Amino acid sequence: MDAREYSNKIIHLEKGRDYRAAYEVVKEALTVYPTNPFFLRTEVYILYRLKMMREAREKAEGRMGLLKNDPFFLKTYLSLLESQKAKEDMERLLEQIPSWGIRNEDFYSFLARLVSKNFGPERALETLKAAIANLPESRSLKDLYDRWCTDGNLEGRFKHYRERFKGRKTEEAIVEIESIRVLPDYAGDYELHLYLAELYKKAQRYNEASEVYLHLLKLKDHPFTRKMLGYVYYKAGEMEKALAYLKDVFLSDPNDHYLYSTIMKIYGSRPDYEGFERLVQQALGLKPDAKHLYGLLRRAKKWRKD
Repeated sequence: MDAREYSNKIIHLEKGRDYRAAYEVVKEALTVYPTNPFFLRTEVYILYRLKMMREAREKAEGRMGLLKNDPFFLKTYLSLLESQKAKEDMERLLEQIPSWGIRNEDFYSFLARLVSKNFGPERALETLKAAIANLPESRSLKDLYDRWCTDGNLEGRFKHYRERFKGRKTEEAIVEIESIRVLPDYAGDYELHLYLAELYKKAQRYNEASEVYLHLLKLKDHPFTRKMLGYVYYKAGEMEKALAYLKDVFLSDPNDHYLYSTIMKIYGSRPDYEGFERLVQQALGLKPDAKHLYGLLRRAKKWRKD
């Protein structure tokens, strides 16, 4: 058989979930085509599906140099590491992946969800920002980032409290949490208050949400919380307060698409195009390698002229 015939046979067997037979075929194919990327990555995948984890991992690590830019291979290897709870090895791999310049939206969506599940929502947002830097034209990745920022849809976020209040109406959950959050055991519970803030946002009670975020900043001053507070003030129509929080976060991290889009809307609603131009110039002074800022600067100049 030639390579195409081997490939078609393997795919047919995989579709029928006959992984044992597929494994025999892929081993035979590799004796004829030992450097074929499809057969190399498929062998790792089939070993993983057969739960032959030690063999799969050995093969994967031996082929990393050849297959590191292959999204299917990386998804398989990361899934294997996750199943083995090898978080340190996952960490090392996650640190390297952004520099490989992979251009695959589906892979980055998978990666963000895996990171959220294993390392938390804030790390997942960072992963998505790195993905958007590699694929700045990707509308789907930007939409996913925006949705996760505004709706709190990150897997793993507030998991305990989501389960605890599952089936409750939003207002019912708010009343119960408000009744317990003053108690000593809950007063400093960061996740509980984050969940409460999300509930208030869901109910469009932005003033109450802002109060909770201010409380969170007293518990732990974090850029993510500042950003969420800025968004809530924006939703509430308090533009000055929104800018006070969003500008600082933007200057430290100007790559956040939803963040700079929100700031543009605030300046555009005034309108204060010169103020927006000054802010972008300030960001460029701090982050001259952030190339998208030059596009924002051109837009600000055009606004000002118009």
